[in-house]
This record gives sequence, C-alpha cells and structure tokens, in this order.
Amino acid sequence: MALHELPRVDQLNLASLELPDTHPAARLGRTVPVHGFLIHHPDGAILVDTGVGFGNDFIDELYRPSCTALDAALASCEVAVADVVAVVNSHLHFDHCGQNPVLFGGSTSFYSQDIELGAVTADDYYTDRRWALCPRSQQRVVNGDEEIAEGVTILSTPGHTAGHQSVLVQARDERVVVGGQLVWHGDELEAEVASAANVDDIAELKQAAVDSIRRIKSLHPSIGGAPHEWVVPQGSV
Repeated sequence: MALHELPRVDQLNLASLELPDTHPAARLGRTVPVHGFLIHHPDGAILVDTGVGFGNDFIDELYRPSCTALDAALASCEVAVADVVAVVNSHLHFDHCGQNPVLFGGSTSFYSQDIELGAVTADDYYTDRRWALCPRSQQRVVNGDEEIAEGVTILSTPGHTAGHQSVLVQARDERVVVGGQLVWHGDELEAEVASAANVDDIAELKQAAVDSIRRIKSLHPSIGGAPHEWVVPQGSV
C-alpha cells in the first residue's frame, strides 16, 4: 500500500569520524559525517540508522568519533525517544547501530536482515554487539523485502554487507529512498560501480552491490539518503 502524501524525512547529523589511514575510503577524505534519517510516518516515527555509540574504547581510539546524543538529535526534529516506533538498521556496523541501546527496553521494533544478524554473531570483530543486538522481544528478523508500515518498505540491497538493506517510502507516484550505505559517494551511483571504498573485494558482493544500485535507480526516487553523504540519484527532481 502507499500513502496519500509523502511524510517528511529529516536527516539527522549524528556523528563525525576520523578515518584511519588503513580505511579504504580514507583517500577520499579523512573526516566523514555519519547521518541517520527520520521518517515522520503517521503511525509513528521510523528511524533509519542510529549513528555511533558511546563507551567503546577501541572505536574511540581508532576513529575519534564526535557524537550527538540520539535523544538530542530527535528533539531537534520535535520527536521524543518514545515516539520512535521502529528502527531500521541499514546494516549493523558500529556507525549505523551505535545508539540503538537508547531504545532498548521499550516498544520500538528493530528490523535487520537475518543474514546480517548472523554476521554479527559469527564474527567477534564485526561490530559492537552491545549496540547491534536488541532484546529479542524487540527484534524483527527480515528475509528480503518487507513492508513495515503503510508506504514504507524495507528493500534488500546487499553489497556493502551481505545483509545490507534500504528503505523505500512511497506516496502515489512519489518515492524517497533512504539508501543506507548503498554507496560511499554519489559518483558510484551515477557510474553504477562497487567501489573499493564501500565494498570488499569479493566477487559476489561486488556484483550484488551493482545490482542493488541498479535496483534503486530503477525506482526513480525523488531523493535518496546515505549515511556518509546526501545523495540525489540520477533522474531525480
């Protein structure tokens, strides 16, 4: 189903990171922003990604994050923590799920792909599990695409990770896509490439990333959001 009109989508400035020299995207700029996106849905606020968390000494030393508290970021959009009915983590790397715990213990639902949750539990170094894994009662496991509210659909868009997902918001013929880390830089969307900055050198992931880019572009969204850059897709208004 689709909404009659598009809800407001706000970009939240949640953090900045200093990339280490070894990071594959460091050559494109050492300081990068970290965004979340807030969908003001009639059924309640839906949050896509929660930025970087607090209290991980390894991450603090390696990336030197400067973080905005999630409750303050939400308040700047006149939304309270209790108003957030759903969190969609595009994937579960530390800079996309870091402030999930702010919403633990309440009624907020957390949506992640099954394969992404499996990666978290299989690899001790994948992320900070304290941030990534919500209470079981709040976890909603997704396999592929799933509509989670009227006009709001999770789209499976593997590439950056095998369990990466994006969010489509649609009202009549208007579409907005919050792309997660579909690409690192907008030029990758234009050129339909899986860059070394964004995708590991694994043939299956690189092809999946290109397929995901093409899938999102085929929707002709009016605007798209990415956590490390604001992206306006080709063919947009």
